[in-house]
Amino acid sequence: MSTERNQRWADDLSAAERVEAVALTVGEPKTANWIATEAAVAHETAAKYLTRFTDDGKLRAETQGKQTTYRPDPVGQYLIEMRELYENYSPDELATSLEEMNEQIRTWKRTYEVETPNELRASLGRSEEATDERERLNAAHEWDHLATRRRLVEDALRLYDRFPTEPHTASA
Repeated sequence: MSTERNQRWADDLSAAERVEAVALTVGEPKTANWIATEAAVAHETAAKYLTRFTDDGKLRAETQGKQTTYRPDPVGQYLIEMRELYENYSPDELATSLEEMNEQIRTWKRTYEVETPNELRASLGRSEEATDERERLNAAHEWDHLATRRRLVEDALRLYDRFPTEPHTASA
């Protein structure tokens, strides 16, 4: 990150928010030093917040030898996202979202004459156009994403049956 960009980052968010934002967006496990540098905080500050986020289930810490790395905890993230959906959307809104995702997946199945994202990836060899290959690859990637989102929405909808008397912030 550039120094100017680091300064804007530091002005907009607290140290805890910066550490959390960096740690929750890494694709591969990273050390506290790396996260501290990216979040523009001291190593000790990063280590304190990383421990907190690990205890809260947001991150997973892995130690090999003397080095500890951090990455988002997929189960913790899933549960947080499911709760956010449950608290912020009505069952009808979630059902509409689910319907839209299902329709998009049906469209890909019809358009590409496949049943799964991996079948779509395998069909890349049948295409002679580079743009078509990119479109197919992007569709397969998005299909994978929608399949995960669909399970998340389905689980959030089940919460309404499991906890029918809980107050919700979303309008029903």
